[in-house]
Amino acid sequence: MIIHCTECRQYVEASEAGNYWRHFDGREPSCRYTLLACTACQSPILVRQTNLGNMAEGDKWDTPFVVFPQGDLRVNPNAPKNIRAAFEEACTCYRSQAYTASAIMCRKTIEGVCTEHGVTERNLSASLKQMKAEGLIDERLFEWSDALRIVGNEAAHGVGVSIGQPDAKDTLEFTNAILDYLFSYRDRFEQFKKRRAGEA
Repeated sequence: MIIHCTECRQYVEASEAGNYWRHFDGREPSCRYTLLACTACQSPILVRQTNLGNMAEGDKWDTPFVVFPQGDLRVNPNAPKNIRAAFEEACTCYRSQAYTASAIMCRKTIEGVCTEHGVTERNLSASLKQMKAEGLIDERLFEWSDALRIVGNEAAHGVGVSIGQPDAKDTLEFTNAILDYLFSYRDRFEQFKKRRAGEA
C-alpha cells in the first residue's frame, strides 16, 4: 500500500504487518484497519478504510485514512468526501512548502462547506454571511471563515502576492477547526442537549 509516512516525510510502499476488520453492525458500514510498516524508516502506520461497496458490487474500499501516528495536520473523517479531498490537498501543499497554493485550497474547502449546507450565494463573502444568518456558524466562526476567504483571495488573485509559512499554518488550523465544529462537535452538542432534555 502506498502511504505518506509522517516520520520520514515521504510516500512509501508500506508493508502490511497485520489487520483487523470491524463488520457491518446495522448502523455503521464495515471498515478495516491495517497495520503497516514504513519501508524507509520502519515506523508503524495504522490506517482505516471504510467499505463503500454493496451486495451487488462487493467490497469497495475508500482512500486509507491514517489513524496513527497523528501528524501535525489531520482531516476530519466525518466531513464529506469532496471537502476532505480539498483539505487534504491543502495539507499536501503545505507539507510541500507550497504555502500560497495551500491557502487557495483552504478557501476552496470553505466554499465546499457552504455548498454542503445548501448555501450558494453569488460569492463566498455572501455565502458566509448567509451561513451566519441561518445560525450554521456563530460570530467567531464567521470571523475565522471570512479571514480565510480574504487570505485565499489574496493568494488566488494577487500574482505578486505570496503567503508565508506562518499565515499558511494558521489558515490550515482555522479551516480544520471549522470542519471539526460543523461536522463533529455541533452534532454531538445537539445530541447532548437532547439527551439531557430527555433525562430532565
